[in-house]
Amino acid sequence: MNFDSYRRKPVIWIVIIGALLVYVWFEGSLFGDIDKGGVQPGVNPAIAAATIGGPFQLVDHTGQTVTDQSYAGKHLLVFFGYTWCPDICPTELLILGQAIDALGDDGEQVVPLFITIDPERDTPETLAPYVANFHPRMIGLTGSLEQVAAAAKAYRVYYRRAPQDPGTLHEEEEDDYLMDHSVYMYLMSPDGVFLQHFVRGQGPKKIAEVVKSHL
Repeated sequence: MNFDSYRRKPVIWIVIIGALLVYVWFEGSLFGDIDKGGVQPGVNPAIAAATIGGPFQLVDHTGQTVTDQSYAGKHLLVFFGYTWCPDICPTELLILGQAIDALGDDGEQVVPLFITIDPERDTPETLAPYVANFHPRMIGLTGSLEQVAAAAKAYRVYYRRAPQDPGTLHEEEEDDYLMDHSVYMYLMSPDGVFLQHFVRGQGPKKIAEVVKSHL
């Protein structure tokens, strides 16, 4: 499948995002029942706070170099994914954006961050129009392979390029690979301390309620 040609059709993206919008706004999920929890049972919050998050240096979707200190004083909602993701990432980013909107004026205290795990394809020029689909204040972050790997390691994010069958690929489709990755949304405090994570399919209204309790 040629994802590049697919992603260049704005009408298709409008239809897809519109359909996803209806699903997530009514607490629906394309991936089964919604998990209403935040931190999963059995996870020690003190241990999680000490091991999730940390310093990073990346490049935002405007081409500016940023670090974790660029967002000091704000709560962060952080999601790792990639722009070529066919379904999960767009759904979760819609949820993230709607959670920010559901916070109303309190949403100004929260910065939505999308960090790519596919920096070879996700340049600032690619990220800029992509994140604009989900929220006007969403920031897309990329960088070198090493910078992205360091950020993912700080957040304990798993990712790898999905295996492909070389015999099924055409030369012009070698960049049409998929990425396997963990799917969590992280809530970080203004001083960079992990507060809570949300699992795949968490509804925007519930996320907003939890985030507001930390503001």
